[in-house]
Amino acid sequence: MQRASRASTFVLDAGASPLFPPRDIDTARDELELVLRRAPWHYGVPRSRWRLQDLRRVIAWLRGLTDSGIYKVLKRLGFSRKQALNFVRSPDPEFRAKWEAILRAYQEALEHPDEVVFLFQDEHSYYRDPTKASAWHRRGKTQPRAWGKPGYNKRTRIGAAVNALTGQVIYLQRDEMGVEGLGALYARIRETYSDAKVIYLVQDNWPVHKLPQVAAAREREGLTALFLPTYATWLNPIEKLWRWLKQEVLHVHPFVGDLAQLRKKAQDFLERFTRGSRELLHYLGWPRIIATVTQFVTGLIC
Repeated sequence: MQRASRASTFVLDAGASPLFPPRDIDTARDELELVLRRAPWHYGVPRSRWRLQDLRRVIAWLRGLTDSGIYKVLKRLGFSRKQALNFVRSPDPEFRAKWEAILRAYQEALEHPDEVVFLFQDEHSYYRDPTKASAWHRRGKTQPRAWGKPGYNKRTRIGAAVNALTGQVIYLQRDEMGVEGLGALYARIRETYSDAKVIYLVQDNWPVHKLPQVAAAREREGLTALFLPTYATWLNPIEKLWRWLKQEVLHVHPFVGDLAQLRKKAQDFLERFTRGSRELLHYLGWPRIIATVTQFVTGLIC
């Protein structure tokens, strides 16, 4: 425990502990991050994930510390164990060109907010039966229940668009969201922004978005489609709107016997954002996505 204390003190004040070589905090942090970004196999450790004892073997200035001491050093340097995200690197050869087109359109909307509208658009499905999630419950062997109902699990579809500058949401909720539904959504978008000279609509590569009838509906309403790179839904921040909807309404909901009430709760949730929302913009994290992906595209992130 004394070893951990001396090591931690060094990391804080760059003192000359014999357990560390002379290095500043930033250097120690960068070296540690470089190691953690690669699997232990690259360093001769036959594992897919790092343990504290593995880091002790690989990083010289951690040798001689207990697991507890290494944990404290990592914590002071800003590292912790975190749940991994499922992630697929987009194979789209036009990734850069598509991303740059999206950024140019966004910049145009920033410079001319009275004439140019920039929207993220997507669709979402939910079902009559609630989805499972954690919920408060008395300790012991019993668990909270997400009550279902026998019979057909009715699906509801939502089509929505969110304004990247204001957080305003335009949406439709119906049984199906195909050619007809998208046409109705596009008409509502044009009605909402009737004075706009340009309306950019960022969409994923769902095949229905590229059907001739859907393309004709966009053209009829004066909407300009910007398609995301393939397998890159994480670039569409409206996905977080669906996550918020699940967290607040759909997970473990009590309306399994009343689909109309469930749909009304989903509608009430979306209505909160129909006049714009700074809170929603913050939750979507669009500026952070811009910074991360721009670094990725320019080669600063491996």
